[in-house]
Amino acid sequence: MSYKRIVSSLLTAVIVCSTFIISVPSASAKDDYKYSAEYQSSPYYEKLTAALENSADKTAMERTLAVALSQEGYKNYATAGIDVDQARADGLLWTGTTLRMNSSQTGNTEYTRWAQRYVMDRDEQSQYLDCDWCAIFVSWCLYQAGYNDDERLKRYYYSYYAEPRIEFDADSWIMAYNFKQQDVYYTPKAHHKLDKYYWNTYYHIDVDPFDIPYKPGGLIFFSWDSSGQWFDHVAIVVDYDKDTNVLTYTNGNSDGQVITRQIDLDVEEEFRGQQFAKNSDRVMAYVDYDAILPLEPKDITTDTPEIEWDRKGSSGVKIQTNSESVIGSVSIDGSYQGSIVESNMILHEGLLSIGKSELAHLGLGSHELMLTFDDGAVPVTLNVYENYMIGDANGDNKINIVDASTVQRVLADMDKDADGVIGRRCSVTGEKLNISDVTAIQRKIAQYNDAYRIGETAKDFG
Repeated sequence: MSYKRIVSSLLTAVIVCSTFIISVPSASAKDDYKYSAEYQSSPYYEKLTAALENSADKTAMERTLAVALSQEGYKNYATAGIDVDQARADGLLWTGTTLRMNSSQTGNTEYTRWAQRYVMDRDEQSQYLDCDWCAIFVSWCLYQAGYNDDERLKRYYYSYYAEPRIEFDADSWIMAYNFKQQDVYYTPKAHHKLDKYYWNTYYHIDVDPFDIPYKPGGLIFFSWDSSGQWFDHVAIVVDYDKDTNVLTYTNGNSDGQVITRQIDLDVEEEFRGQQFAKNSDRVMAYVDYDAILPLEPKDITTDTPEIEWDRKGSSGVKIQTNSESVIGSVSIDGSYQGSIVESNMILHEGLLSIGKSELAHLGLGSHELMLTFDDGAVPVTLNVYENYMIGDANGDNKINIVDASTVQRVLADMDKDADGVIGRRCSVTGEKLNISDVTAIQRKIAQYNDAYRIGETAKDFG
């Protein structure tokens, strides 16, 4: 699991919507993509419809909680061990080419079907998502409650991940939803997970789990073994009793179902099959949220559409754009390189910094960097070069008889000119390496003052 995903996902600034419209689900042709036929005939679909109708005038967090509670009791047949025919009749799964009954393959739920079919545009008959679905369940609840229409959701999804894929870890539940850092609270257990480059953007760090302002519908992240090593589960807050320190939450993929549970933060116990520990140490982060303004694509520009980079230099490159996004990914020559949450790339307020290690594999010459943001994309031409001394055939930063001999051996086919490096760096008298270049190097060694630039520094672009 890449810990930066949770950091990056929660860093994106959002603009608060003044108005927010909820669409109550209906069995339209389009809904066939959102909901399976089995689900639409199930009591969970009816409960979802009622929950959205009854919470239409509620806050975004309250609507999300209402959606989650409407799914109470939904079971994943693979882990719940229920009869397949009965499960299908109850709307608990959809028909696919292969029915997977292995309890370790937990992806066959209505919620993972939504992610696969509706978000990823994949044929549900050809593939199932095998994943721990707590993360996707939260995304599904947020979506049903009104967060993003389909096109905006897909734009978020594809731009952030740069390729159609689903992450299976709990920190990727965010998928298409991003929240203001002012509303994110990190406990001491999460301290070592926070990216040092983002310290000026964090607002609530090392917050005591007992002092977090839990609200119904807020999102809470757990580390079940209390080590803080992973953000390995996400749930939706139902209630928090400050007097008893009992936190009530609802979640998916808890014993293979959607269920509401309680945890006493002030108790040390064995919990969810994990070792004895203080339950408050299991809390990693908490998030409030509000409505999201639709993101409209815009033309992303940069003052440096073409830049040069010294492959032997001590640092990478920085590119400033007019994007307001802090989500980004990079592809080079059409090959996906990763996002800021996966590698040594930092992006804040449109400034992208790519570390040297991310570029070290590039050969000399011109490469196209495609920088993808949540509000657009921009290509940048990266011209990779190495500084060299003209006439230095062996690359030791000296001009001596060895260089003249090296060129002679190449001309006599006694040595190979790998990648044409010697030809590019020692062809000073004409377009092609020849005996006159040997003579020019020899004259430089003898301190003749010729017009050739032998000994001067130049750039080799390949």
